[in-house]
Amino acid sequence: MAKAFPSAKEILRDLCDMFGPSGHEDDVRDYITKLIRPFVDEMKTDPSGNLIALRKGKSKKKLMLDAHTDEVGIMVRHIDDNGFLRFAKLGGWDDRIFPGHRVKLRTHDGEFYYGVIGMAPPHVLTAEQTSKTIKAEDYFIDIGALSADDVAERGAAMGDVGVLDYPFFEFAPDHYVAKAFDDRAGCALLILALKAMAEGKLKTSLTVYANFATSEELGLRGARVAAFGIDPDVGIAAEATIGSDFPGVPAEKRPCSMRKGPVISIVDNTMMVPRKMSDFQIECAKRAKVDVQVKMPIYGGTDAGAIHQTRAGILCGVVAVPCRYIHGPNSVLYWPDFESSQKLLFEMIKRVHTLVE
Repeated sequence: MAKAFPSAKEILRDLCDMFGPSGHEDDVRDYITKLIRPFVDEMKTDPSGNLIALRKGKSKKKLMLDAHTDEVGIMVRHIDDNGFLRFAKLGGWDDRIFPGHRVKLRTHDGEFYYGVIGMAPPHVLTAEQTSKTIKAEDYFIDIGALSADDVAERGAAMGDVGVLDYPFFEFAPDHYVAKAFDDRAGCALLILALKAMAEGKLKTSLTVYANFATSEELGLRGARVAAFGIDPDVGIAAEATIGSDFPGVPAEKRPCSMRKGPVISIVDNTMMVPRKMSDFQIECAKRAKVDVQVKMPIYGGTDAGAIHQTRAGILCGVVAVPCRYIHGPNSVLYWPDFESSQKLLFEMIKRVHTLVE
């Protein structure tokens, strides 16, 4: 008996639990490849690590869908004589996050090992020391090693990459926590879109390229080269974004909120969305009967920032799921926000041909 296709929640869980810091997204890419193979006409992995899937359409006009497969991570940069590891950041971390967290790292041979990020306890620090912000370079990872030789015998070495290691789970009704909603939520949306297109539930005349991008967290690197090769007429990036509706963030500084539906961008640190696209997205939200938020225009960026500058310029927009505490080990997602983001994305795919034909 053929194994049933996983549910949306199962897909998101599997994606979030996978190991995939920037440039090391192999497990995520392999999982997506197996899921979408029946839904596409062609697939390839380019030299940068992007997984690019093609669905041929009646029109030669090309739609590029994009979601990035990488998550923020760390890389071992030094091993001391006592077997403690120092690390560098891969992506946009807040240094205050690190102390006390569990980490999962991978050797060059693909074996996992585990540790804890340590720092001196307050009992042994002076008042002046406890008042200072500690930088990532000052933390260390304790893997239970006795020496540098012990570290080497385990196969660990400089250049190993890792992630903060916490599982996906539902901690309250419709509220999920995971380490990598940014941007495995976007990846899940693209997988569901490809499945719906293959089943005839979602239709577009355009030729569709779905790019599961590498290395977004290191500067939109994967999407930039993928877009150059695809040369799309229009692009949509699916993302997770900065839900900040919690204590300490005044309303006028909140990029967006959880429980208020999908988020679209008008301007961010990487692009100015053309009015033609933002108006189209708002109209699609009305047609899909979902509430939509406009992200406060001073924070962050997405792969759309690279795609829209490709070649002679690409019309591009962003659909994002609001998630609290992104770029941390325990981000939070509200499931109805994911579902309404899916509805908006599907409506945009159904109607996006009107922008380019």
